[in-house]
Amino acid sequence: MTKSGNAPVRHATMRGRNLAVVLEHIARHQPVTRAGLAELTGFTKTTVSNLVGLLEGAGLVRDGAPVHEGERGRPGVGVSIAGDGAAGLGLEVNVDYLAACVLDLGKQVRYRHVVSADNRGRPSADVLGALAALAAEAVTAVAGQGLAVAGAAVALPGL
Repeated sequence: MTKSGNAPVRHATMRGRNLAVVLEHIARHQPVTRAGLAELTGFTKTTVSNLVGLLEGAGLVRDGAPVHEGERGRPGVGVSIAGDGAAGLGLEVNVDYLAACVLDLGKQVRYRHVVSADNRGRPSADVLGALAALAAEAVTAVAGQGLAVAGAAVALPGL
């Protein structure tokens, strides 16, 4: 790390990657204990506890019921994805419809709406305006469920 100011960026990038690794393992193995996450990721138990604490603070994961991971010792606390916080918005433009779908982090569909529309030859500004309205409708609908859309992806037809 240098004095040029790159250290904070590198640290933030590494922390982001580590958070993503822990979140991915929680999603795949939930409920999983912090000790189990340390084993799966290769991170120290302290690092895992700190990262899980950050994910909990962001509302992305939550503690659950005790989990027995072996024959001895007391059970650990299972960590699972919190399906009622952040969500992702998927938007699709097709030749004969527009669609919006919102998934929570638990991969549950929380909103889906398809609008029939002949988009062949339709001005792109009109298509994008209709898609923006559909996206706004989806965001509003899931906000009523306590979800916040944290990111979006758009699928477009073409080569």
